[in-house]
Amino acid sequence: MRLHFKILLLLNLITLPTVVQSQNWVQVNSLPDSFNETHHSFAFSFDDTGYIVAGNSSSGERDDFYQYDPINDSWIELTPFPGAPRGFAIGDTWNGKAYFGFGHDGTSLLNDLWEFDPLNMNWTELAPCPCAARTHPAMIAHNGKVFVGLGNNSIENMNDWWEYDITLNTWSQKDDLPSQSRHHPYQFGINGYVYTGFGHGNDIFNDWFRYDITTENWNQVTTLPAEGRVAGTQFSYNGLGYVLSGDGDNHDSMETGEFWAYDPISDNWEEMPPHPEGSRWAPASFIINGEVYIINGTSFSQYVTEIYKYNLDSALSIHELTNSNIRICPNPVTDVINIDVPANLKYHTNIYDLNGRLISRSKNKAVIEIQALPLGVYLIEIKDLDSDHKAVKKIVKAN
Repeated sequence: MRLHFKILLLLNLITLPTVVQSQNWVQVNSLPDSFNETHHSFAFSFDDTGYIVAGNSSSGERDDFYQYDPINDSWIELTPFPGAPRGFAIGDTWNGKAYFGFGHDGTSLLNDLWEFDPLNMNWTELAPCPCAARTHPAMIAHNGKVFVGLGNNSIENMNDWWEYDITLNTWSQKDDLPSQSRHHPYQFGINGYVYTGFGHGNDIFNDWFRYDITTENWNQVTTLPAEGRVAGTQFSYNGLGYVLSGDGDNHDSMETGEFWAYDPISDNWEEMPPHPEGSRWAPASFIINGEVYIINGTSFSQYVTEIYKYNLDSALSIHELTNSNIRICPNPVTDVINIDVPANLKYHTNIYDLNGRLISRSKNKAVIEIQALPLGVYLIEIKDLDSDHKAVKKIVKAN
């Protein structure tokens, strides 16, 4: 994170408006022609660099590996992925590394797991899952674990659930998803939970579930207030989860590239500005400097090669805390945050790191001590307890 650059952006309170459709998606350079017609690729990012690997194409399963430079808006080809070429695979990132596996190599279903370290640019094969090999599973790397489940093989959809311990390099089976079997769901992790749902089984679903990593319990949470969907892309950012694009409940492209945000605190969904054109089946996505990129996929049975990005920092808060004059000072801060809100406002104060992890929470507290926090950039969220309205400010913890 380039703090010397970010500090220039952090001096004023961000009272963020309700998301409006006028917020623009911006087109950037497509991948080279040899790799710009793919679906079911895995894209991810670290710091200021994006990556995309593998996927399906008209020529078969791929092992291509590319790197994206957002400053020059350019792609370069890297050494191919060392595992089997594959499509219908899945991946996620945690603690500065990427985890990727499963899928189909053109002949066989896979149950392998690989780790990519951007510091040495190496892939390492990890212990394979003792579960059934599959395509289209859920995978969430979160809190030192990699969770894998659902998906399908050549016979059936599944709803099993497995946990991989990154430190121990071991797998263990957990309780099944308490719902119908399905493949190609959506998923992400926030704080102490992972979330998954939607997808395709004997129907195309819009239900949504939360898995508690500590208690290992499942709970159903708020259903998406829109049609069921399958085979989109997803991510979490600044304490919110996002689901983007995919096929609708008839397993065909939706008229717009639907984009939804999920707030785990209020357990609510809010619609975001759709990406251009119709929705995409099996696109990839990554986030760089607060901007999400949607990459490739197909729409209305045609490959889509255009890549667009959207500034998520313009919508850090889904709702506006209206008619309020909120002051949070000082900024930068060393020891104590002072919060000044209008009289009679009942509120929660949540502090998040830039990975969206909840650091602390307090109620109606005007002074918050942060001496114990590491140096860096944080988000302070003020949430009105009598409504869903909120305001967010970025602060810098300094010496």
